[in-house]
Amino acid sequence: MYQNLNSKTSPSSETSHEISLVIGPTEVADVMTGKVVTLSPHHSFNDAANLMNDRYFRHCVVVDNQSKVVGVISDRDILRALARNPNSRSKSLDQIMTPNPITVKRRTPIIDAVSKILAKRINCLPVVEDDGSVCGIVTSTDLLKSYQQVLELVQKQGR
Repeated sequence: MYQNLNSKTSPSSETSHEISLVIGPTEVADVMTGKVVTLSPHHSFNDAANLMNDRYFRHCVVVDNQSKVVGVISDRDILRALARNPNSRSKSLDQIMTPNPITVKRRTPIIDAVSKILAKRINCLPVVEDDGSVCGIVTSTDLLKSYQQVLELVQKQGR
């Protein structure tokens, strides 16, 4: 959601000020990917690798039978597993995923999501409902895209 608020004082006033404010996305819900592909902890290493290759994404949320987040598998996790153990292709996701990942909710301010990603040096945050079930994912790419849109709006206003 974007808003452009312009307020000008009367041209006849002694000092003429233009206040231009760009309000871009403010909550995780504004930038997250809502259609999340999930896997279970019992899926195989190959399942995750093939899915990421076929769908061109770098993160997958791992959920239990109640759709509660139990982990995240990333392309980094796959590469790390391959580098550390040549037999990793025979493992299940619960053996190579990042367990108990940091999550956010839809209403989490974007600045808080960015802070978590930077502080923990991670690239995605599963988005969960109040009951803990997954409803989305926000990635560093999603955040960069929203930042680009805000910068474009600011640039247009400057012209």
